[in-house]
Amino acid sequence: MPNRVLTIAVFNEKSGWTLPDAHVTRIRDAAGPDTEVRTVRSRAELLEALPDTHELIGFPLGESELAEHAHNLRWIQLTGSVGDAFSALQYALSRGVRVSSAAGIRAPQCAEHVVMLLLALMRRLDIAVHAQTQRRWATAEIAPRVVDLEGAVVGIVAISVIGRAIAQRLKAFGVEIIATRPPGAHPGDDLVSVDEMMPDTDLRELMARSDAVVFATPFLPGSIDSIGKRELDHLKHGAILVDSSRGGIVQQSALVNALKSGRIAAAALDVFEHEPLPPDSPLWSMPNVIITPHVSSSSPRYWDRATEAACHNLQRLRDGRPLQGELTLELLGIEKTPA
Repeated sequence: MPNRVLTIAVFNEKSGWTLPDAHVTRIRDAAGPDTEVRTVRSRAELLEALPDTHELIGFPLGESELAEHAHNLRWIQLTGSVGDAFSALQYALSRGVRVSSAAGIRAPQCAEHVVMLLLALMRRLDIAVHAQTQRRWATAEIAPRVVDLEGAVVGIVAISVIGRAIAQRLKAFGVEIIATRPPGAHPGDDLVSVDEMMPDTDLRELMARSDAVVFATPFLPGSIDSIGKRELDHLKHGAILVDSSRGGIVQQSALVNALKSGRIAAAALDVFEHEPLPPDSPLWSMPNVIITPHVSSSSPRYWDRATEAACHNLQRLRDGRPLQGELTLELLGIEKTPA
């Protein structure tokens, strides 16, 4: 009889999509002969399998479902965002369930997306594309607004796995990178790619010194509306802002006002408070805004990377080694709830 039950809950019930068989086979091989691997294709199937489940890949659950059904759960490997299931994960962690994040899965493509957006704004690709639709030669309009990325100061707010990937790529452009640590991070987390690491309490100083500010931090309850008028007022006049974090960190009304006043020269946004972005949002028609529809993590290799990460952590789990991307209550900036 198997010693463990591993349930793969990676599915889209509406479309009928599930993790391809080849990926399931890779996970089964990594799990080993002492593990029974089950695949579920719906929430109902997951709830039925959950009482016997010791290890879970994917996490389409709420806190109440977890509390009612997941009595034997020991480990969760996320394949999506922490913010999508924060309260349930808090519950799991507070009861001793180990959790591995999926940030590393998304880091390469998210970093490429941010660098693309930053270059597009600094070289004013937004103006060029608009002029192209009008068959208009816009040299006089674009040239005075172009900014060099080389030599610029780029601030990364609450640097995480994705922020580190962004910093690594930006260094090739001759950029000076300053960053704040997220709550719960340790001084030893500093990287060579970052020229100056600052505590999270120095956010306003980072804003004042940066030619461009990048938000690529996870969405946590404490970060909701954390960047408002007061913070944006500390930005260097004419700075550029790129947001690919989670919708809700930057207050959209304050952002719109800063764009209108010129405090922010231009912004590129992949995330929003409400998604899809409502048609009546002023952001759609602002000439100094580039909008992408929450696609920074999209990649044809996403599920290859997710499967590789799950298999790697399964091996580490079996060997008693530290897990990659493991989350703790401290890292999430929350206190343990009473049992």
